[in-house]
Amino acid sequence: MNPLIDIDAEVCQDASRALELEWLLTNGLGGYAASTIIGCNIRRYHGLLNIALTPPTNRRLMLVKYDEKLLVDGNEYSLSSNLTTVDAEAEGQRFMSNFRLDPFPIFTFAAGDCEIEKRLFMVQKKNTVIVRYRIISGSGDIKLIVTPYVTFRDIHTVNPNSHSLDMNMEECPGVLHFRASADAPRLVFYHNAESISKPKYSWARFYYPAEEGLGFEHVDFILKMCEFIFTLSKEIAASITATSEEETSPSAIYLEREEIRRHQSFEKRAIELHPLKQEDKYLLMLLKASDSFIVKRGDGVSIIAGYPWFTDSGRASMVSLPGLLLATGRYEEARSLLISFLRYYKDGLIPNIFPDGEVKPLYNTIDASLWFIHAIYEYYLATRDLDTICNPLMEVVRDIIQNYVKGTRFGICQDSDGLLRGGEKGWQITWMDAKVNGRGITPRIGKNVEINALWYHALRIAAYLSDLLGDETGFTAYEIHAEKVRQSFERKFWFEDGGYLYDTLGDTGPDASIRPNQIFAISLPNPILTGEKATAVLETVRRFLLTPYGLRSLAPGHPDYKKCYRGNPLNHDIAYHQGTVWAWLIGPYVDALLNVKGCSRDVAQEGLLSLQPLLSHLEDACVGSISEIFDAEPPHTPRGCFAQAWSVAELLRVYVRLLRMVYAESE
Repeated sequence: MNPLIDIDAEVCQDASRALELEWLLTNGLGGYAASTIIGCNIRRYHGLLNIALTPPTNRRLMLVKYDEKLLVDGNEYSLSSNLTTVDAEAEGQRFMSNFRLDPFPIFTFAAGDCEIEKRLFMVQKKNTVIVRYRIISGSGDIKLIVTPYVTFRDIHTVNPNSHSLDMNMEECPGVLHFRASADAPRLVFYHNAESISKPKYSWARFYYPAEEGLGFEHVDFILKMCEFIFTLSKEIAASITATSEEETSPSAIYLEREEIRRHQSFEKRAIELHPLKQEDKYLLMLLKASDSFIVKRGDGVSIIAGYPWFTDSGRASMVSLPGLLLATGRYEEARSLLISFLRYYKDGLIPNIFPDGEVKPLYNTIDASLWFIHAIYEYYLATRDLDTICNPLMEVVRDIIQNYVKGTRFGICQDSDGLLRGGEKGWQITWMDAKVNGRGITPRIGKNVEINALWYHALRIAAYLSDLLGDETGFTAYEIHAEKVRQSFERKFWFEDGGYLYDTLGDTGPDASIRPNQIFAISLPNPILTGEKATAVLETVRRFLLTPYGLRSLAPGHPDYKKCYRGNPLNHDIAYHQGTVWAWLIGPYVDALLNVKGCSRDVAQEGLLSLQPLLSHLEDACVGSISEIFDAEPPHTPRGCFAQAWSVAELLRVYVRLLRMVYAESE
């Protein structure tokens, strides 16, 4: 199969375009490597070795980058691209002839009559990054000088000019040990360089335009270390393995073995998923992207919500589970994720987020537990694993419902009409959770449309699972309960004059803002709204909210509508759920399309057409992944996290579903 991504010299040597294209590698521990396709860091989060001290959180940047210099027959060529000031140019890119993702980043440089290739790779479940250089063409006296830039800092910060490190370096044949400070892990370089220059510590200034554009600190000072000197030949590749692991790290030979294994694994699974058993580059890219978010938490599994700055969260994990784990056949990991979150379950709630540090999880969410029940249901449908449902999951399903009925934290409780309400002053507990100076931008205290759609769905799931387990009394009780919720929902949430659903029923009255939350009333496997009203909701969402990249979070024309997500932190937090397009919502939109219009081939083809821009986006922004959000208006510039779990998960899930429907008759 051809490379997932193949970018030619014209793009690589166009500074404005090249700096917009990023790549990502992850290690399954919460650590990662990321930069632009020309190796020029434009974010404080960019680096070659970001490690998680308490996987998958508490992340630190250790190895920032390598600078390369090529000496060919006495001529010197700097292959490195760095920005030091706003006016600086990324000079090394003029020698770049190609960037490929295949499945790891591959950079090709042409200087003089020499062409060399650089490959990057992260070892799974290890804080280890390997770089390998080899000659593609050229002869004569060719030397490569590689300079590492190191630090030890929180990924969310930068180093000030006055920053100091207690630098300690030890060298022995083929190994270089470095410790930035007494409290830092040791960074070890395994290499096959012929020599290392005497260390000449100096501080390099880095300018991060992406951070400046977001209103954050954007000047960083990084330690420039020694120089690794290699004599290149076609027979022997130059390699450096950087690791914070105590044991000896795998050699660069491991890279070749792992490339072959992953190629075969991704390609095999992509072909298995395609109804026609044919190669599909989008499936292949989505499978690779899905692997990036699955991480270790203790002896279990979790899902990183988004790179580069998010950690794992309950809501994102449960929304993402069907796409990342079930659609891809990773059933044991799906089970492990569900069990992992049980360890943190209390008072009817699973955690909202695990902050990026050594602190307790936060539980300020009303919907994560409802998505948890949905994930359990989807897990059973995919695996028919009734044993796990019986023990321990069903007990938790019952307990969540009981806690929501009687009332639990954050004002979450069932009202006399059977509908759920929630929220307290100072807390944002739905997915629209942006706050500025302690004030919620989208205050939704009361009864929310998507929460009650999920509530009805959860009750129907509880009835279904009770029936499976032979609990006739539970089945009947949950069915009666669900029907009461359905009747109250349709009576109270339907906005007759608008022909759609209210977003929130608050203490001061209903909120008639047109938001995408109403899509869940018609998209879930147990839709709470059907018939003509469901058709009207779908048409409202299509008319006002649907874009090529997902659904707007608020309809144009509303006084609070924001066209762009940009500016300082205040401005982009205000815009976060006030018009900004969310890619993950394309999943429920497609589900709603199928629920309302029917699961026919024509409708499935309509759904596939709506996915095409997002599929094409896999070759844009962070190549091989899907962004978190987009501007509300054309050209719908990608924003937020450059790789978002539920964006990838929902696109993958519905893409596979639609492919199976379109090509069902061809199987």
